[in-house]
Amino acid sequence: MDTLQSYDELPYDSLPLPETQPDFLAAVARLHGFVAPDPARARILELGCAQGGNLIPLAWRWPESECVGIELSRVQAEAGAAFIEALGLSNARILHGDLAALPDDLGEFDYIIAHGVFSWVPPAVQQALLDVCRHHLSPQGVAYVSFNVSTGWEKLQPLRAALTARTSADLAAPERFQQALRVLDDLSVEWSDPDLLKEVAYLKSAAPSYLFHEYLADFNVPMTFGEFAAQLDQHDLRYVGEAGPRRAVVELEDAWGLIPESMAGRWLDAESALDDALGTRFRRALIARTDAPCAQPPQAAALSGLAFYSDLASNEEIDLEAATEQAFVNPAGNTFHVALPWMKAAVMVLSAAYPGASGYPDLLGAARQVMADYGVADDTDERAFSEALFQLVATQGVMVTVWTGPTAAEPGERPAAHALARQQASTPGWVVSGARHVAIDLDPAGRLLLGWLDGRRTVDELTLQMQASLARSGVDLPLERLREPTWQQLWLFARQGLLMA
Repeated sequence: MDTLQSYDELPYDSLPLPETQPDFLAAVARLHGFVAPDPARARILELGCAQGGNLIPLAWRWPESECVGIELSRVQAEAGAAFIEALGLSNARILHGDLAALPDDLGEFDYIIAHGVFSWVPPAVQQALLDVCRHHLSPQGVAYVSFNVSTGWEKLQPLRAALTARTSADLAAPERFQQALRVLDDLSVEWSDPDLLKEVAYLKSAAPSYLFHEYLADFNVPMTFGEFAAQLDQHDLRYVGEAGPRRAVVELEDAWGLIPESMAGRWLDAESALDDALGTRFRRALIARTDAPCAQPPQAAALSGLAFYSDLASNEEIDLEAATEQAFVNPAGNTFHVALPWMKAAVMVLSAAYPGASGYPDLLGAARQVMADYGVADDTDERAFSEALFQLVATQGVMVTVWTGPTAAEPGERPAAHALARQQASTPGWVVSGARHVAIDLDPAGRLLLGWLDGRRTVDELTLQMQASLARSGVDLPLERLREPTWQQLWLFARQGLLMA
């Protein structure tokens, strides 16, 4: 196949995906007793990389790594290659090609990323993807493979069936998407099932690419976790752990003293049962070769060797004296409830240090210091703290990492953003990615400002330049109205790790 026409016509938004970061994957593997390679010096392969919005920031972050992307859409592969060339990256390349027919000389990779591929391709390509993982993973390497789970998708199948039946498969992707929107309007009147109506409402505001490729594409084949694990076994691969957020994790009773190999079957059965109990819709599985050490269910004890970062805020006055549950919210709008006073203090520490990360001993010490500063008695044991942290890690209110990363630089007199951020901001169709691999939502004025931050202009000069740009678009604002928003935007860039010291 020369290209993938529907993805040429209606490309997926090429976004950074925090859960695919190799430093995060390595930390998740550590929670499962599996030691993966150093991500800063790793070979990283992404299958179905689109134009590189996820892969290129990883190559930029770790100049000693080597990053290779494979993309079947010629339009997206060429856009990514052009971006890499303009940025001058020497450790990244995007190849237009089919994952079922990779070049023979690719070699082994420490991390393989396949997000949004496995469930959306024919069975033969699914087998080819697992073949790639088996033959191109290094001995201690891990692969990230996401897939739709039938347990959660069962109730949504009538929606996919209605959309495919009531739209014309021979239309180009953009036209079929518009047709699907009209079908959604009809379904919102015809149907009464609350779960289906909730999904209909979401799809009306979702990205066109998501609606099309999730509900109208030829293939979207959910499977149970057990079926996925069986396919891994056929390809000499095995499960390491789950990289997605979880409301609950597997805990095996009577497993004391068992080696990982002895508990493997019970663990897989428990993962399937957990999917049934939670109605799991989507999984982000970590896998490794069967000749690599066997992993185990996640252990809170492994937190002591990891680092942590978080970007949470609360509208409430934080109560560090009582174990009252309080709500913290991340920039995506997800809410996390924290009761343990020590854990509230730790969240305050991490959020103040973001995008930097703190190792476990430093975090524990900083939380103690916060409690002391507020005059609160040190009466919580470390085990309770570890268990509370483990729960926040499972739900991804706190992210784990093996890479402590950057610290935020203040804007300074002549703010300077790094070259990747400036090029992302200046290139139509590209999303700006933060130091922690999150997509940053910027309006046109914000993108303009970020693109100007080459270190040559003072803040006053930037404000004047913004005033002139707005005037050319018909918006006349006095300088005093623009100074504060300009500073706020610069501090946002600083918090996301986009500015250089």
